[in-house]
Amino acid sequence: MNIKPQSINPAVTHRVQQVGFIKVAALAGLFTTGVIAFAYNPDSTEYKPPVTIPAITPSTYEVQTLKLDSDHSGTAVIKLDDYILKVGFDFDKYPADYGVHGSEYIEVEVYNLAIDDVKPIYGAEFNDFTVDADHRAINSLIAGYIMRNRLVEAI
Repeated sequence: MNIKPQSINPAVTHRVQQVGFIKVAALAGLFTTGVIAFAYNPDSTEYKPPVTIPAITPSTYEVQTLKLDSDHSGTAVIKLDDYILKVGFDFDKYPADYGVHGSEYIEVEVYNLAIDDVKPIYGAEFNDFTVDADHRAINSLIAGYIMRNRLVEAI
C-alpha cells in the first residue's frame, strides 16, 4: 500500500501552504515586535544626573557701621541674615583707573578679616559659624562700602 496522495491541483495546495506560512510568520513577527516594544523603556536608559542640593543657602549681608581705625585697618558691624557680626579687618589701598583720563580712583582690597563677636538680633552670643564664602562676601562688601563712600580719600 504504497500510495502517494495525489492532489487535484498541486499548485493550489502549495500556494495555500505558502500563504499560511507567511501569515504565521507575520503574526509571530508582529507579536515579537510588540513584546519588545512593550518591554523597552527608553526612560530607564536615559542618564539623569543626581540632584545636587547646595551646601549653603544664599545669605544677605549688610554693613551697619564701619570705622577706619588707621590707614590700613578698621572695624565694622555687619548684619548677616538675622545675626550681627562685629569684625576687624586690614586693607590695602592703591590707585587705579579704567584706562581713560579722568577715571582715576583708589582701589581697596580687604584682607585679614577677623570675626570678633557673633550675636543674633535678639541678643545671645554664638560661636563663629561663618564659612569661607561668608568671609569672601564680607571682604567684598567692606571694600565696596569703603570705595563707594570714598573713606580712604578722607584719611
